[in-house]
Amino acid sequence: MKSAWLWTILGSALLAAPARADLAAELRARLEQSAKTRWTALVLDGGEPVFALDADEARVPASNMKLVTTAAALSLLGPDYAHETRLVTVGRPQAGVLRGALYVVGGGDPTISRRFDPEPLLSDWAEKVARSGIKRIVGDLVADDRFFEALTVHPDWERPDLEKWYGAPICGLSLNDNCADVSVGGSAGGVVVVVRPSSDYLQVEQQARLIGDKKQHRFGVVRAGKERRTLQITGKVWSGARPYEASIPVEDPALFFLHVLKARLAEAGVEVTGECRRLQPGEEPGGLTLYRRQAPLPRTLQVTNQRSQNFYAECLLKTIGREKGERGTWLAGAKRVKDFAASAGADPAQVTVADGSGLSRENRLSARALTAVLSHMQRGAHAEIYRGSLASPGEEGTLKRRLRGLPPTAEVRGKTGTLTGVSALSGYLKVGDRELVFALIGNGGSTGTIRNAMDAVVERLAKHYAR
Repeated sequence: MKSAWLWTILGSALLAAPARADLAAELRARLEQSAKTRWTALVLDGGEPVFALDADEARVPASNMKLVTTAAALSLLGPDYAHETRLVTVGRPQAGVLRGALYVVGGGDPTISRRFDPEPLLSDWAEKVARSGIKRIVGDLVADDRFFEALTVHPDWERPDLEKWYGAPICGLSLNDNCADVSVGGSAGGVVVVVRPSSDYLQVEQQARLIGDKKQHRFGVVRAGKERRTLQITGKVWSGARPYEASIPVEDPALFFLHVLKARLAEAGVEVTGECRRLQPGEEPGGLTLYRRQAPLPRTLQVTNQRSQNFYAECLLKTIGREKGERGTWLAGAKRVKDFAASAGADPAQVTVADGSGLSRENRLSARALTAVLSHMQRGAHAEIYRGSLASPGEEGTLKRRLRGLPPTAEVRGKTGTLTGVSALSGYLKVGDRELVFALIGNGGSTGTIRNAMDAVVERLAKHYAR
């Protein structure tokens, strides 16, 4: 009986080896259909390689860099960490008058935005001030954004990206992803432009022409002026066009925050006699906290990975630098993230961290290094939080319309990555009791072709294990 059992085990192993070899050959053929693409790919089942293609070659990972940044943030800061932003005064109001500055002390929180907070944005902050009994502030609104370095734009980022929402500046005090949401639509009375959150920080120059021909409908929104605080609306807007909203980065996030807060305070019946300004050298915020907002880290991780939000990832990187390194800088954060990857089992020679989001083309990851980090998180105490932060096909996020060929028993939690000529897809594939770890990064050739090849590989793996 024992002999029969042993032969059954050996027979299964002998049958599995050719099947796995056939699967690996098929997956390799799917990737190599893109002749211009240089790959790094690795699939692990229980830590054992199912498929590998140049797994030790470090490639540009695009937004797959966020997988390492968020893993480091969760591991180093802990799931109970929360970004905090405070309203602080030097004293208490007397007879409804606060004499002195009202300080906004930033803590690197990326989540103060229309995504989470009530409209109009910062109205709840203003209500807190009004309910404290303050009717008039005889002083300035002052931003303390020292939690991060003064450098707000990474030197590697390409100039065209800085005009897009995904290239917004990074600041220790931020509002609405450091973007103004500009809505442009048509009506019988003319072109309708709405800026949210509203304030006097930005001025609108409406230069677009209203037209009756839908086919000519084309407009643009550009930043202009010395301080880039003027939004010029140009082009042609069809009179029947529904409002289209675009997120435009602001040049000075901390001042943007203050101007919006001042507008909300006015709406709440609180007058501010002073100016909006930054903290001066030697000046320190007072000690009385009027309002405190905390943002739990797991929620921040979810937006970072599911929505592939660059701004959140960079705030996380700088927060790691501030809390676990020397300062809230890109350099300090990058060093700690790379050290974390090495502690997770990645070869340091296969990891280059330039920024937290992957927008920089100087980042490098090999598939082996990335699967080392993913496997480390899979085994760790925070596995469910980390896995839950990733996108899933058919759900909200970057995988919503991808991997439609998965069998019903398969579940993918993953992260996409896209730059011109770069595409990546990595994460976890669960089929039954098995959970595979995979990393697929392609550099060169058509982004669409690379993406289709990666999706085909994941779908083929799922079908193979679902049999």
